[in-house]
Amino acid sequence: MQEIKKEKYISCKWLESGVCFDNGVYGSNVKLCCYMSAPGGGNSMIFEDYHGEKINWDNFFKIKNEYRNIQKSGQTVEGCRGCVFLEENEWPQIDYIDSIIFDHFTKCNCCCSYCYTEEDKKRYNSLKTYNIYPIIKDMFDKKIIKRGGAIGFGGGEPTILPEFEKLINLFLKNGFSNIRVPSSGIKYSPVIAKGISTGQLSVVVSVDSSSKEIYKKIKQTDKYETVCKNLKKYAKSQRGSYNVISKYIIIPEINDNTVEIDNWLKFNKDNNIGIIVIDIENSWLNRYRKEEPDKRIIDLMKYVAAKSKEMNFYRLEICDRAKYLI
Repeated sequence: MQEIKKEKYISCKWLESGVCFDNGVYGSNVKLCCYMSAPGGGNSMIFEDYHGEKINWDNFFKIKNEYRNIQKSGQTVEGCRGCVFLEENEWPQIDYIDSIIFDHFTKCNCCCSYCYTEEDKKRYNSLKTYNIYPIIKDMFDKKIIKRGGAIGFGGGEPTILPEFEKLINLFLKNGFSNIRVPSSGIKYSPVIAKGISTGQLSVVVSVDSSSKEIYKKIKQTDKYETVCKNLKKYAKSQRGSYNVISKYIIIPEINDNTVEIDNWLKFNKDNNIGIIVIDIENSWLNRYRKEEPDKRIIDLMKYVAAKSKEMNFYRLEICDRAKYLI
């Protein structure tokens, strides 16, 4: 086997071997990644105005290598400036993709009050997407995709994508083992359960509550019991307790109390959900950066961290954008 040449410089896995199929909020594009919170602003494009056309992979990697060469020169790609994912490493000097974000859709079966689509839900739910499966199948056929990275979803609700089951089965069949699917949990997905049972896939459900009343206030739909039922079914598919992940976004004046959080923690513990995620509603976070609002919310995050340790959860994850707060 030919030895793969490596070179040491500052870069990241997405710039080197990742791709994001974007959803049309800022135009339908193919990008390096989906992260836009860096000072540079992200949005480093590979192809603009993209709608599912067949990809010339030589052109694709030519553009990727232009970004790579900027990093190798000691400079930084403008969109990547200040990004927390940049690191010095020995990067393989070959052209391949191992990490993909599917963010090419916006339709959802939920109406979370904090979601960016709430500004015009009707429009986002009517935006048409393109077929992604032929593109990914072409990547497999041409052997430019390999295992080892992360497969994830953004956009709206993945389980209502017509190609979702076929797409996940393709990754499962080819031995991918780091597939992460965020879901409302409203629609039960047999292929998600299948991936959970083999340990190849994790599902993340943002419950944000522990009662029907609070759930309905946040999600604007009366599906709390359905979501709990599906979470329990997914949890029973696990080999251990690490592939079903429960998330709680703290929303000031709605679910920011220890009673709701304690009951959420108890539900997770009782149903063998070993990984939990805590986050903060984005508009509050933006205000905090400018105005120093009520720090009680940060105290709640610290409370969750302490309780999760006390209750012996396998892992507590704090969303990247909120990690610096505690």
